[in-house]
Amino acid sequence: MVYILIPVAFLVVCYILMYLYAGPFLKGLPVLVYHRFSSTKKPDYYTVATSRMREQLEYITKKGYTTIWLSDMIDYVEKGKPLPPKPLIIAMEDGFRDNYTELYPLLKEFNCKATMFIVAGFVQTPENLGPRAEGEFMLVEEVKEICKDHVQCGLHSMYHKNYHDLTLAEIDEDMRVSKQRLDNLGISYQPVFAYPWAYHFKDDLVKQAEVFGIFKKHGVRYAFKVGDRLNRLPLNLSKRFLLNRLHISGTYTMWQFKITLMGFIRVSQRLKKTFK
Repeated sequence: MVYILIPVAFLVVCYILMYLYAGPFLKGLPVLVYHRFSSTKKPDYYTVATSRMREQLEYITKKGYTTIWLSDMIDYVEKGKPLPPKPLIIAMEDGFRDNYTELYPLLKEFNCKATMFIVAGFVQTPENLGPRAEGEFMLVEEVKEICKDHVQCGLHSMYHKNYHDLTLAEIDEDMRVSKQRLDNLGISYQPVFAYPWAYHFKDDLVKQAEVFGIFKKHGVRYAFKVGDRLNRLPLNLSKRFLLNRLHISGTYTMWQFKITLMGFIRVSQRLKKTFK
């Protein structure tokens, strides 16, 4: 009897973990988030090798995923426009210049759409040239170029300050000036925000609700955290400011990328800790 109960218990635990962490199993909206790409630098948590990114784009193309923009997601939610059978959002954060030099050619080659959550104050202009301590960022002309065809922009604050350290008044001002700078530069963007440093006030629900009010004041209709889960379809509008993204580490193998794409990375990580 014990030999029967042990595998049954194991399967039950796996099922519970999949329900809690994978969400909609194989049916949902994966939003993959990247930061940097490099053909020369050793991959790390934030930097994906350009060759590995090529492998990933080849894989999602082969498996029938269709990359969509934020505007496609908004039309699905607000206008009832159907999504393709296997929708996928590729998102980049911050606006590093290697998104232009390394990723953009791949997006054109594979005809993929992507979203860039851009830090408004990091966009390079004649009066705001780097280098910055955070890295090298795109020139305004480069941002406009990629936004002509394969990329849409989303909001990601003015200077990437952690909202945990800001007052409500400072968050309100940060939202105002970041939008204003993008408007002044002629960079179009969707009414969607990504939390800097992924901090979304999960331990302070009162302040979280007030921040949601600031979003609404400034016309922001959706916001993304990093939850390493898929987003259930249809999207839960009560969670419109807490949508999930899946972080893609440069250290991931292709196997880890595949299970992340399916929403199972947290299941894998939890089981690994459990049986370590």
